[in-house]
This record gives sequence, structure tokens and C-alpha cells, in this order.
Amino acid sequence: MIYKNENFDITDEIIDIGYMAEDVDVEDIEKKEFTIKKASPSRTIQIFLSYPDFENFKEEILFFDEFMNEAKVEIFTYIFFNEPIKLPKFKKIIPVFDVNNEFGDMYGTKIVSGSMKNKLTKALFIIGKDGAIYHIDIPENLETPLDMERVRVELNKVYQSYTGVGCHG
Repeated sequence: MIYKNENFDITDEIIDIGYMAEDVDVEDIEKKEFTIKKASPSRTIQIFLSYPDFENFKEEILFFDEFMNEAKVEIFTYIFFNEPIKLPKFKKIIPVFDVNNEFGDMYGTKIVSGSMKNKLTKALFIIGKDGAIYHIDIPENLETPLDMERVRVELNKVYQSYTGVGCHG
């Protein structure tokens, strides 16, 4: 991967589309630990975002928060950073910190070399109501913005793909 002309590597293990998401223990903005479940208890779509830091990706993160604020359905959107940092109040994004390195290791977003070693790379995971991973976006170049049109399409697909009632509902 690359960011500002620096090459770096991420962990070899990466979760893939079609697999079940993993439960992740995190810390919230008030330093309380909790577990983000692979399938939300209210059977809603979840988005997991990660970034190396806030300052260098501020515009993109704030744009994504506004994008999620305009969604017509409830979608839990978590933004992961490797350690607690000062953040603004978001409209829809829920900031969490990967203090136990679970997210970075299990989802394959942990940077393992270079000046950003042990931070999380830019990544997006769309997780369906049933806990399955439907879409992943991990740009090779971190200066490349997430493909928001593709995110919109994938969110529509996952919303329509599973009703939460099974085949006999």
C-alpha cells in the first residue's frame, strides 16, 4: 500500500466478502470497553470504517458522516482508530478505538511497516443484517477516496438482500 509516496504493508490476514464478520472488543470515546457484535442486535446493517488518523483524512471522514446522516434507514457506522484520539462530535459515525488490536488483526487493516506501523489503514466493510460481509473497500493508495457511489449501490443491495425473517417468514 502507499500513502504520500511511502510504501507500507498491512497484515496478511484479511477477512473476505461472504464470510461472517467477527465480534470486536473496542473502547468508546469515554474509555468504556464494549463488544461490537458481528450482527447488530436490532438486525440493522453495519459499516466498519478505519483510518490511520483523523487529521489527514478529516474531509473524507466528515463527508462520510454527512453521507450516513442522509441515509433513509438506520445503519450503525463505526469508525475505528488504533488508539484514543481527540475527535469532533459526529452526526452518525460512532468512533471507537481498537485498543486490543482485535479489529486490525481480524479484519486485516493493521499496518505492519513504515512510519504508520500499528495504525489502521483506510478501509470500509459493509456488514449485512445477518452478520455477513457484503462489501470491502481498501484502497491501495490511501490518498484515493472511498468510492461513495459504489458504497451507495452496495448499501442498496445489502438492504434488499435479507429481510431478517428467514425463508419461512
